[in-house]
Amino acid sequence: MKTTVKLFISVVVMLSLGYLPSSVNQHRDVAFWHVKHTPDSILISYYRFIDDFNAQLNSLTDTTLYLLAVNAVTDAQFAWALRLLNNEKPQAALPFWRVSVAQQSVDKRRKLSALLLQSERWDDLTSLAEQHLLPVSYVAEHFKLQRKVAPQQIETAFANDEGFLLAFSQLEATPQCQFNVLMMTDHRQGIAQLNAFKIRYQQQPQPSSDSFCFSKPIYLGDTINCQQQLSSAAKCDWRPLIAEKSWPTGFDFIVMMTQSGSGNVQGGIMHLNSASNYGLFLHELMHFNGFEDEYALPAMKQAWLCNQKGLVAPNLFIANDLTPPAGWQLSDSCQTPIKAYKPSNNWSIMQYQHIPLSVHYQQLWLQHITDPSYQPVRFSDYFQQFKVPTNFINRMTKKNIEG
Repeated sequence: MKTTVKLFISVVVMLSLGYLPSSVNQHRDVAFWHVKHTPDSILISYYRFIDDFNAQLNSLTDTTLYLLAVNAVTDAQFAWALRLLNNEKPQAALPFWRVSVAQQSVDKRRKLSALLLQSERWDDLTSLAEQHLLPVSYVAEHFKLQRKVAPQQIETAFANDEGFLLAFSQLEATPQCQFNVLMMTDHRQGIAQLNAFKIRYQQQPQPSSDSFCFSKPIYLGDTINCQQQLSSAAKCDWRPLIAEKSWPTGFDFIVMMTQSGSGNVQGGIMHLNSASNYGLFLHELMHFNGFEDEYALPAMKQAWLCNQKGLVAPNLFIANDLTPPAGWQLSDSCQTPIKAYKPSNNWSIMQYQHIPLSVHYQQLWLQHITDPSYQPVRFSDYFQQFKVPTNFINRMTKKNIEG
């Protein structure tokens, strides 16, 4: 220890008096060597060769960089913060970048914001934005999405790269598909989840390869008002959009992904939240084509549905003085004196969404949608109930509202 101290003192004295060769590079090299072997000497060496040290902050050891940071060396504070963020320690990094970010270049602030996005530090990004320190970048666009800004505020190039749309004008239905589906969301995570569902569906389309085609997700942001109650069914107020938007022709259904609320289908519109799994998505997709839940239905629905007669859904037969089809089994759908029946004794995806779609139910699904007499309720039919002029581009005219 005494030897190290003596060496440190001798080097500092020699540097300060110029006893080493006059070359600045040699002085600097000695300083770097000394810092490497005696980190506590960093402050003396740093202030003698500030520019050289600042250029090599990323190559310093954790101990050395930390000593500079805690001694209020601005660039070291920022470099230490980035190192902590790279090591997934965003909370520890916070005090270091907060006091140094204002002095950093745009490129360095871009690096910071990218790491904050990676850790989903939205409050930290908000702090940068409020100080006008969040640079123009894709991170800034993600931040806008997180805040649910209007679609007009999002850069088109960013939307193209991320695989979503900002308007209906780019949409065209796919003629070879039986049903075309508009995919929509009001928030950032919904975009990623809808794209994930679309990719997975395309890997194994159901009930056949040409049954459903899905649009790119359309970002609506704050142009639609959706409820935010976790315990309630997901729903949105479509009335403003019905009147203001020009809706594309050739589309049958809407999948609207909200931040909260339980999945449901009403009038050709599926609402589900962005935490939903693919099994629930497929379950709700079958609701588009008239399938019913095989668990106990809500009391209000039982009051009218369970008093019907015969086949009321591809998977539900109401035995109201009628004999069920051969092989059909009691269903939990109707908890009433009038019994309901389902096609199989086994649990199905319509009872538990985590159960894979069986071959039996896939065949029922395909048989139902290929029946020439089948006409589903489309979202355009549902919109008519609001009794406002609906602006459809080349509006579809065929349909009767069912159910």
